[in-house]
Amino acid sequence: MKYTIFIMSRVIFDIVLFIFVFIFPWWVSVLLSLIGIFAFSNFYEFIAVGVIIFSLYSLPGDRIISFPIIFSLAIIVLYIIIQIIRDNIILYKK
Repeated sequence: MKYTIFIMSRVIFDIVLFIFVFIFPWWVSVLLSLIGIFAFSNFYEFIAVGVIIFSLYSLPGDRIISFPIIFSLAIIVLYIIIQIIRDNIILYKK
């Protein structure tokens, strides 16, 4: 029963997050996805939200971060770093 409530809350959070990506400014979606990283374990939706935000708001240019592959790798590295930091915070120790 508890597991089902956890899954339902995560699904509802994901639906709200993806709606926020398309309706609200990018920074609201980023804040909500950061909350999701700390609220749920293995929150891979952070990577998907980052790629969608990049697709919606990026401008073509000659900067290195303008390339989709580089930005995707940066999002994955950021996710890994946040997970390592989160695991070292006392509140998340098991």
